[in-house]
Amino acid sequence: MSFKRCLAAGLLITALSAGAQAAPSDFVSPNVPLSSPLYGYIEKFDGMGYLTSMPNGTKPYTRMQMAQWLTEIQAEAQKRPLPQYLAGMKSELEQELAAELQVLAGEQADLSFQLKEIGLEMGAYDGNSVKYRKNDSGPWATYQPLNSNNNGYRYGQDGNVIASAQLTGKLGPDVAVALEPRFSYDDDQQGDAALTSGYVKTRINGMAIQLGKDPVFWGHGATGSLILGNNMTPLTSIKLSNLEPYTSKGFFRFLGDMNFTAMYSELESNRTNLNAKEVDSPLYVAMRGTFTPQQNFTFGLSFASMVGGEGKGLSSGDYGDWLLGRNSQAEEDKWNNIAGLDFKLRLPHWGGAQVYGELYGEDQANYLPSKVAERVGVYIPRLNKDGEWDVKLEYAHTSNWWYGHQLYTNGYVYKDDIIGDPMGHDSNQYYVQVGHYLNKDSKISLNANYIAMDRSAIVQQTIKSGWLQYQTKLQENVFLESQVGIARISNANFTSGKNETNHFAGVSVRWLY
Repeated sequence: MSFKRCLAAGLLITALSAGAQAAPSDFVSPNVPLSSPLYGYIEKFDGMGYLTSMPNGTKPYTRMQMAQWLTEIQAEAQKRPLPQYLAGMKSELEQELAAELQVLAGEQADLSFQLKEIGLEMGAYDGNSVKYRKNDSGPWATYQPLNSNNNGYRYGQDGNVIASAQLTGKLGPDVAVALEPRFSYDDDQQGDAALTSGYVKTRINGMAIQLGKDPVFWGHGATGSLILGNNMTPLTSIKLSNLEPYTSKGFFRFLGDMNFTAMYSELESNRTNLNAKEVDSPLYVAMRGTFTPQQNFTFGLSFASMVGGEGKGLSSGDYGDWLLGRNSQAEEDKWNNIAGLDFKLRLPHWGGAQVYGELYGEDQANYLPSKVAERVGVYIPRLNKDGEWDVKLEYAHTSNWWYGHQLYTNGYVYKDDIIGDPMGHDSNQYYVQVGHYLNKDSKISLNANYIAMDRSAIVQQTIKSGWLQYQTKLQENVFLESQVGIARISNANFTSGKNETNHFAGVSVRWLY
């Protein structure tokens, strides 16, 4: 059975189970930005055994989801004392999610649209973006070492100043809104203004409907998502998702909590500016179903597709082939599909260690995925008794056809960035992070990453990078984050003997309101 058939079956199960679920919550909540440190806090509490629920990897999570997890953390913290650094994290979670905690407690809360955060970043970048090897099937994109999964933002040479703000809230019982404007200045682009996020979210019964743009990340990877991540500029899309997990009292109850997300968008209209053979304005459709059959195990089935476009609209007879993964002849091809699964497994008897992974492919060989790509990682949350030291190890691989396509010759790309993992096609990646919590308000982490890009090229490009991160709390509502890193590029842009070194140093301050 193909991955897409598995996904279709999972989504059908979800739909059929809707009638068996408990009454859905009537609370429509804004999303927590992917850049928020709250994700790291939740991951640490999860690894340390303070969560009963299992985060399913469909990010961004909502503020209400995180508040619900916080109530679990608070309950568990009553049973066993928190180490000093975890107590600091818990305090910050309580501060940022105070209004949602009040709602969960049955109290009235001020959820009006208001300023939540202001950020100021200053950074210095020295080095060039590197290219992926271009051929007839792409990808026509670039990559900036030491700056990936940053919503498509590129640092200019030398000095950069970036200011941002987060405004979220509710305009009514069933309407949530969010805005995240960004203003930047550097010598390359001069001044620039953009919206990292801007959307309106409402509901129909138990289904949330979101219109606008907001970064998305599907999976549990530390360095990227093979299918859909925040490496590129966020898509303006329509997104549907259930407000509360579906559960079944019938045969499918063994699947546990079930969740569904779907999004629909359109890619840029000027793709032929890069490649005269390209198709403009293809649609982008993505679907994901997640299941938690056991308290310590969750998995997701995901499908994403570039489909149609100018001069390549689907006829009535194409839709079945598209959904079932039957490929047309090359000259008649009208879609580029990726489908597969991801998972996360908690090992509470092994010190809270977690294993996660992804397996994706293109459904083109007897309904089975070919040209497979995979990721596997291990998170060890406690290298010592209190978990003040932790480590994450990750390996990822893509085959030689990944992120390229015979019709969409720019590749699986949006506005010069790969929609999935920035390591690109036919690549291997190795990553390690060692973290240490210095006190209740500070953490330092050392990261190392190695990418062998386009291994089938006559001359292979490799990138070795390392960076040090530090974060601390300056005052009650003021937080500082800093990073310094170096990347060594061998055979840059696939030119033998051309070696380059990139550097980055940056500091950012966040003020919470």
